[in-house]
Amino acid sequence: MNTHMSADIATNEVGPGSSDGLFDADLAAWREHPERAFDGWLARHGFRPGTAVVYRAMWGKLLRWSGEQGLTPLTWSAAQIAAFLDAQNLHKHHRYRYARLIERVFHHLSLLQQNLHNPASQAVRSRLAEGENDPTAFLLPGERDLLVARILAPTPEPIAERPRAASSDMPDISPTRWKRARDIALLAVLLGGGLKVADARALKVDAIDGRDDGPMAIRMVRTDNGRAYIVPLFSFAHAPLRQWLSLRAASETLGDLVFPAMANGRAMHAASVYRRVEILLEEAGVLAGRSERASPQTLRNTCGAMHFDAGTPPAAVAQLLGMRDLESGWRLRAAYEAWQARAGLPTMARPTARTGI
Repeated sequence: MNTHMSADIATNEVGPGSSDGLFDADLAAWREHPERAFDGWLARHGFRPGTAVVYRAMWGKLLRWSGEQGLTPLTWSAAQIAAFLDAQNLHKHHRYRYARLIERVFHHLSLLQQNLHNPASQAVRSRLAEGENDPTAFLLPGERDLLVARILAPTPEPIAERPRAASSDMPDISPTRWKRARDIALLAVLLGGGLKVADARALKVDAIDGRDDGPMAIRMVRTDNGRAYIVPLFSFAHAPLRQWLSLRAASETLGDLVFPAMANGRAMHAASVYRRVEILLEEAGVLAGRSERASPQTLRNTCGAMHFDAGTPPAAVAQLLGMRDLESGWRLRAAYEAWQARAGLPTMARPTARTGI
C-alpha cells in the first residue's frame, strides 16, 4: 500500500449495522457531517473491511486538506481536486483511485439532488487526475487467477420461477441479480476477448457464436476500415456469458445489445462500464496490492498476454484483438516482455491451460 495512503488509516472498521441511521442521509447531512455520512455510504455498499479502511483514510485526508484550504466540504471544483492530488505527491494509480472514489460519492449525491455537478468526473475527463503516463500494464498471473476464481467462475444459479398463482409467467429476476449477471459477463468478455469498452457497449447478441454449446467467439467489424475479424473467447468466459444471455432472454430484456444499461435496452455509458469493472476488480481482491492502475484497457492487455503465453505470434494477436496494424502486436509483445522484466517474471512464452481457448 502506498505510504501516503496508509499513514492516516484509522483502526476502526465498518461493521454490520454501523451508521445505519445515515444510510439515507440527505445532502445537508453530507455537508454537515461528511465523515459520518461517508461511513454510512461505506456500510451501505458492503465494501471489504480492508477496502473500507483505505477508503475512509482517503476520504479523511481529503476533508483535512479541504479544511486547511478553507473550502466547504463537497463544494470542490475539478481544479481544486487536481490541486489536492498534486499536494499529496501520489503515484498516478493512486491519483486515479482518489478521483474515482470522489466521483462515486458525487454519483451517490446526484441521486439526492438532480443535476448535481460532479467535479471528479470533470477532473477525469480533463485528465487532471493523471500524472505522467505509466508503462503498459497487465494483470499478474495471481491477480488473473483471483479474478477467474472469485468472479468469473460463480456457482450456476437456476432461474427461479414465480408461483403459478402469480399474475405474470415471467421468471422472478431482481434488478440487482440482472445487473450482477450482466457485469460479470461484461468483465468476462473484456478479459476473455480483449474487447475495447466501445466495442463491448455496442456489441449485439447476434454477433456471438456458440451461444448454446462449444467454443464461443464474437464476430467483429472495425468501424474505421470495415475489416471483419473473429474474437475467440477464452474458456473461462463461456459460462458467465451463457448464463447472462439466458437470464437476459428470460427477463425479456429489450433491444439487441448484449450489455444494456437497463432491461429497456438503453446502452451503457462508458463511465458506467469503468465503474462496474472497478467494483468487480475490487471485490476479487485484485486492486488491494496493485501499484499500477487496473482498467478495461488492462484487461485487454492481459488478454493479449494470455495469447502470447499460449504461443500465439504477435501478428496473430494483433488480428485477434482487432488492432489497426500487425505491428501493434509486436509493440504489445515488447511492452509485455518489459512489464514481465519489471515484475520479475520469466519472459519465455508458456501455455496456460487454465485460461485456454
